Amino acid sequence: MVATSDGDGLSTMFGVTAPTKPPVSEPPDKLTWDDEDEFVRVRHGAWRLIGGLLSAVLIIYAGYTAINFGRDWYDRQLDPAGEPGAAVVVEVPRGATTSDIGVQLADRGIIPNSTFFRYYVEWKNEGNFQAGEYTFYMNSSADDAIAVLNGGPKPPEVQSFQIREGLWTKEIVSQMASQLPNVTEAQLQAVLDNNDISTRYRPEGEPSWEGLLFPDTYEVNKDATAREVLQKMSDEFARVTGAVGYGAADTQLGYSAYEVLIVASLIEAETRVDDERELVASVIYNRLREQWPLGIDATCVYAQGERGIALTNATGLQDDGPYACRGAASVGLPPTPINSPGRASLEAALNPADTDLFYYVLTDPNGRHTFAETEEEFLAAKQICQDLGLC
Repeated sequence: MVATSDGDGLSTMFGVTAPTKPPVSEPPDKLTWDDEDEFVRVRHGAWRLIGGLLSAVLIIYAGYTAINFGRDWYDRQLDPAGEPGAAVVVEVPRGATTSDIGVQLADRGIIPNSTFFRYYVEWKNEGNFQAGEYTFYMNSSADDAIAVLNGGPKPPEVQSFQIREGLWTKEIVSQMASQLPNVTEAQLQAVLDNNDISTRYRPEGEPSWEGLLFPDTYEVNKDATAREVLQKMSDEFARVTGAVGYGAADTQLGYSAYEVLIVASLIEAETRVDDERELVASVIYNRLREQWPLGIDATCVYAQGERGIALTNATGLQDDGPYACRGAASVGLPPTPINSPGRASLEAALNPADTDLFYYVLTDPNGRHTFAETEEEFLAAKQICQDLGLC
């Protein structure tokens, strides 16, 4: 076979073509600055750092601003801006919870937020505020409101009345009504008649209130009702008799507490001299033990219902009723006390002197008595009483 040669000097032999050289590409045209769309701008590394820092600062500032705004809003819920305003009187009712008080204060414009107030009070471990009347100020802080509540309510307006020892119940009612403009005799008597107050030591079924209202000086709210005033006196009677030991009367003396109270009323009627009370008590118990007539004229006066009455056979001395003071009808105690005894007489009736005395006679213009064991001693003392014009 004949070998041939192409234009490139390459030979082909035996029908096999030798490889040819790849074509050579033309170099690209040279780029110019006019072809801006062909370029990518690359920022310097310092600019990227500055941008990141600025972004971080902006984020931190926004967060700080939000936090401060939230904190300021929170603070305003407990301490509003501006100065406290006008005084506001608020009545906190009995049984009111902290939540109830907070709502009441917020509704009156005293504090901004009742819910925040409640949680703040709990967080400070405050609470158990007293019922009553308080004076707050508009636009107050929670701490200011708590301080007012911790200071306690405004003391209620009070008025006093005085009941002296030895008065009858009807006299007590009259004196109370004259000293307390908020109640009347009719209201007071109705409370007693209806048994609207509780008492101590009175036998079941006994209607009399004699001796069960303790004589003393009392203070009560100006708007106190008849029931409240009388209950206060009855409560004081229970407190005093309990304190001096009337609960043990039966064990100590063999008489019920109510019977000892009757004795105390007799002592109150018979003497105003403290060191004689236990001696008078001794005479009464000695006569009861021997079943002698008590011979205490004060029981007849009580039965007549009129102070200062001159007792005669026609005006009670010969009466045989339950409050008889002479003869066989006066053996034993009267059925009820004959006045309201004070503490000294209550104590003397429970702690009589240990004597054999059976008599006492007024022998001193200042109210002192002579005590005697025998009838002869009694008659001698009685003569002194008559000579002095005391009996």
